[in-house]
Amino acid sequence: MNNLTERFKKILNKKWYIQGFNGCLNFCFAAPQSGLVGCHNNLGYGYTEKVFIFNKDYVEYLYLEDDFRNIGNTFLEKYKKNKNYLKEVMKKDAVIVASSKKTMSKIDNTELTKLNKQELVKLYQEMQTAYHGILDVSHIIEGISFVVEPLLKKKIEDALKLERHDPEFRNIFNLLMQPAKPSFANEEYIDILEIVKLVKKDKELFSLFNKLTLQETAERLNKNIKEKIIAHRKRFLYNQLNYYHGNPLSELDYISEIKKLLEENIDIDDKLKAEKERYTLNAKMRGGIIHKYKFNDEITSLINISMMVLHWQDNRKKNILTGVYYMNLLLGEIGRRYNIPLEKIKRYLPEEITEDKLDNFSMDDANERMKRYIIYSKRENGKLIFEIYTKEDYEKIMDIYNKTYIEQNDIHGASASPGKIIGVARICKTKEDLLKFKVGEILVASMTRPEFVPAMKKASAIVTDEGGLTCHASIVSRELGKPCIVGTKIATKVLKDGDMVEVNANHGTVKKIK
Repeated sequence: MNNLTERFKKILNKKWYIQGFNGCLNFCFAAPQSGLVGCHNNLGYGYTEKVFIFNKDYVEYLYLEDDFRNIGNTFLEKYKKNKNYLKEVMKKDAVIVASSKKTMSKIDNTELTKLNKQELVKLYQEMQTAYHGILDVSHIIEGISFVVEPLLKKKIEDALKLERHDPEFRNIFNLLMQPAKPSFANEEYIDILEIVKLVKKDKELFSLFNKLTLQETAERLNKNIKEKIIAHRKRFLYNQLNYYHGNPLSELDYISEIKKLLEENIDIDDKLKAEKERYTLNAKMRGGIIHKYKFNDEITSLINISMMVLHWQDNRKKNILTGVYYMNLLLGEIGRRYNIPLEKIKRYLPEEITEDKLDNFSMDDANERMKRYIIYSKRENGKLIFEIYTKEDYEKIMDIYNKTYIEQNDIHGASASPGKIIGVARICKTKEDLLKFKVGEILVASMTRPEFVPAMKKASAIVTDEGGLTCHASIVSRELGKPCIVGTKIATKVLKDGDMVEVNANHGTVKKIK
């Protein structure tokens, strides 16, 4: 035990970049598989170590900052020698993703209930390979952002002779980082607005949504609208999924969303026009700023890299969450065949989903994994090595972890959207936390994702542990006009529900008010 303690003191004393989100081992383990093996095999560089800390349905995912730095610097070196390098890497990624989608299409065209156990497990393993393939190249995105964003800030500071906390600098930088095309979350929003527009035009339909229950509305919808909702659900099945919850929204969920949008009584035509024009205007504005301040080729290249990576990352998220849907689908059927609850089977490594291990599945071990466990993985001789720690070992490692990371009080990060607010902090880690979120509270999360948007709209301010000025929280907070600080690293650990805090997004600081 002493050896374990001393070993993890050395491991956790390294500088780690921590993400926190809803997650289960089966859906999350693609990250070490791709980062420690896939990236190296496809690009010649990647990650060396990773740590996962699971607590029920929440995970803290630790990246080595040195890995980020090495990946980002290696990328830039290759880019300087070959200006087409990023496009070539993205093309390589697109080929792998296309192959992964063929596996998903195969599952769509297979009646899973007609497969025998051997065929079903084989199809799962094929899907698992396709799933981590989505990250085999694109997993370098985090390293690129880690290096490029601060470098770009420094170059623009020097060019403008402005300090990065200067309001003028923040405004210019934020405008430069506005997206050039809609995120997958915005694509879904635009598509459902089109359905709302059709409903508003039809007085009889509009009356259904106003007067009837969701179920009654669903039963009386005309064929055209019903088909559009079904098509919408199929196209955006990844909407609101995460690395733990793999069940897509139902048709009733979308009928409920349409009902809410009708109640808001917004001008749909104006909203659609604004959404569709926004990205063209963003691109023109970016070009205008580059021209106005006569940014050199190096700065322009770094801006272009940032934009390409921003949209690549968004597309990757869509592909990963689509993969989660299919993994969840297969694990659900496997669990049914072997009489293992889905909530338990998805706590296991892909390598553990074999006929032999499923036949000898241990419910006692599964019950332990339903609680808390740690996965440490590393690259050794070109291969992925991993270790699982539960019970007493978990407690010993967590004691070191807490002393290393949690006993801090100075909370500061990057200002993603300006403003200053005092309010009650609400820590949101799960979907249940989001449902309890109240108007005017300060949303504190490790990072935000599409399912956080309803709470973000209610929030008076947003604070995250991770992210930069092109992350989801940054983009959405600017669209909502909410003060936002990202990249604090420790906000969810230091702050507690109910703390009265001051969020000063003009200076990137968060303070507890006693």
